[in-house]
Amino acid sequence: MTQVTLENLTRRFGDVTAVDNLNLEIDSGELVAFLGPSGCGKTTTLRMIAGLLEPTSGDVKFDGASILDTPVEKRGAVMVFQQHLLFANMNVEKNVGFGLRMRGVDRAAIRKRVAEMLDLVRLSGFEDRRPEELSGGQQQRVALARALVVEPRVLLLDEPLANLDANLRLEMRDLIRNIQRRMQITTIFVTHDQEEAVMLADRVALMFDGVIQQYTPPRAFYERPANAGGGALLPQRQPAAGRQARRHGINRAGEPQAWRRRRRAV
Repeated sequence: MTQVTLENLTRRFGDVTAVDNLNLEIDSGELVAFLGPSGCGKTTTLRMIAGLLEPTSGDVKFDGASILDTPVEKRGAVMVFQQHLLFANMNVEKNVGFGLRMRGVDRAAIRKRVAEMLDLVRLSGFEDRRPEELSGGQQQRVALARALVVEPRVLLLDEPLANLDANLRLEMRDLIRNIQRRMQITTIFVTHDQEEAVMLADRVALMFDGVIQQYTPPRAFYERPANAGGGALLPQRQPAAGRQARRHGINRAGEPQAWRRRRRAV
């Protein structure tokens, strides 16, 4: 497990400041959601952590040590994108094992590790299928397995559920949370969907215009938004009942049921 620290992290594109002096600490094994509207700096921050974008200033640290001079492939931060980016000329097994092959891992070890990851994402038996033979949800699970197979220190998820329909979003949301808890991997999840943030995260970082406006556990964030912008992003707390509410994880008081199962108390 890895602690992630962002210190005075800033990124400018010409005269535009996309991320402005961001300071944040993410505990080892924690799942943090970056929540905010499009263009607020969420993905830019993720790309700086991954090493895909160089900060204008500031630092990114893993377990207290700066990783800015560490090459992308050696950082131990793996990113899953909104687009699945699977290799069309490879079957599922080869897609998932690609990172291990690039590391020179022997075939037997790759096959064993790939089988473990496919079982984890509930795709055992899909080894020989091509990406075009998979549904959108299955493709996203392959992308997740490909990221996890290399045992990253930090998992970065850039709106991985955005292209899925409602039922698949619920299924993938539960799968991501269960896997993250099981593996205890430090995870940062970017979303503009308030329900995803509240249901998935240990803590929610609300971003507007490149600035963190609030960083709290979901319940405190939900009940005491720091400003009007945060309140507007969240669903109104209204009584809900019946099968439909329970299906979406909402109890009779209009609260996410997942709060009762949180590892962290508010």
